[in-house]
Amino acid sequence: MYGSEKSTRAGKRRKERRLDVAFAGAILALAVWGCGNNGETDGYGKAASYEDVGMDGEVGGEEAVDEDMALDRQEEDLQTESGKAAEAYRDIYERAVQENALGSLETTKAIVDRMGEYGYCAIDQENKNQVNLTHPELVKEWIGLAEEGKDGRQTIFSIMDDGGFIRFDLESEKGTIFVTRSVLHWKGGMPEVDYTERYPAGEWKYSQNGYLFFRKEVPAGYDGSQGYTAIRVEPLDEKCREWNRKYILPIGYGANDMFLEDWTEGEWEVLDFDDLFAKLYSCAYGVPIPYEQSVDGTSYLVPEKEYETVIQSYFSIDKEALRIRQGYVEEKEAYEYRTRGFYDCASSPNIPYPEVVSYEENEDGTVCLTVNAVWPKENMERAFCHEVTVRPMENGGFRYISNRVIPSDENAEPTWYVEKMAYFDTNTTPKASGPICAPIVAPTWSLWLTS
Repeated sequence: MYGSEKSTRAGKRRKERRLDVAFAGAILALAVWGCGNNGETDGYGKAASYEDVGMDGEVGGEEAVDEDMALDRQEEDLQTESGKAAEAYRDIYERAVQENALGSLETTKAIVDRMGEYGYCAIDQENKNQVNLTHPELVKEWIGLAEEGKDGRQTIFSIMDDGGFIRFDLESEKGTIFVTRSVLHWKGGMPEVDYTERYPAGEWKYSQNGYLFFRKEVPAGYDGSQGYTAIRVEPLDEKCREWNRKYILPIGYGANDMFLEDWTEGEWEVLDFDDLFAKLYSCAYGVPIPYEQSVDGTSYLVPEKEYETVIQSYFSIDKEALRIRQGYVEEKEAYEYRTRGFYDCASSPNIPYPEVVSYEENEDGTVCLTVNAVWPKENMERAFCHEVTVRPMENGGFRYISNRVIPSDENAEPTWYVEKMAYFDTNTTPKASGPICAPIVAPTWSLWLTS
């Protein structure tokens, strides 16, 4: 196994292993003497003795014992320290459990703030970065040491949705970065560290806009977890975060191209409203979309009022224009809506996430948001940048007005996005426009069309 992965319960197993291996070592030592040592040396100018036989039957057993004991102490210290950190917010955790509020932004922010009060560097869920890091100055101080090749250590806590946390102990040693990643969960009302892993960072960097990126070093051809992490160290304007949560995050970059294309109000040709219907349904109705995805994709007839309510709540498009371009079935007074199938490569956990970094409130009442696509997998704080204009409404709603991708030679290719397959005959192999991530022969579609 690459790296050093171990459970904190491994201490007990090591103690058991010591007894077994020590017994084997004693047998080996007797065997050595039984074969008649007669003063023969071990190849290094001295005779092998019982004390020199290690846990694995090799010279240096005391060092192996000392190393195991040191690991046990480290694990015990880690459990104690992490347990103490968790106890600092026990009241918040217990209240959130009672109110079924674990994982909410309010609960996560309350935990992060509490840990900050106790002097800890804390942030929200790994690779989400929706809450400002507490005590960023401590992390920047460590980064400065690491960049100069000096020794240093800093701990960062990443609060998980279940109320536990991932703890990153970052160490710089003579220019090399080591990461000890441990996970704490609440079990039966008690905080417990149940996983620990230490690895060298294969690559790391601190970006211009204040992102710390690091990833696990893996050998060529390794197909396991890539272990990449992105932590925003520099604080972000809270207004930017509010705009992002309200206007950008609900759509994001997965399974749609709304923010990947240039378009403006009235010019809808590049937008796939079926994809946006799936994204915005819960925002419009306050409940999850009832039209389920399937491996093959599924077609439904959605009543015209239901479909148009979702789209027209966020886009100023009249129903005639929408019906012309979006599969309206007049005799059914419904839209034929097809979900993305898994063969459409609809989304991936490794896609970028949007981050509003600045905004401008215009005289006409619109707001122009500058958005960076942060891509942790690629260590990119700006895979590309785009400007989104929205018009807030007096009733608390809003309309999307336009999107413009800012041209740059450094813009990444949006390889995570695949256009939806276009099917013309449900009894034949599908045809598609754009790159496909599917078997050579795709399955026949099953249409759930009401009669």
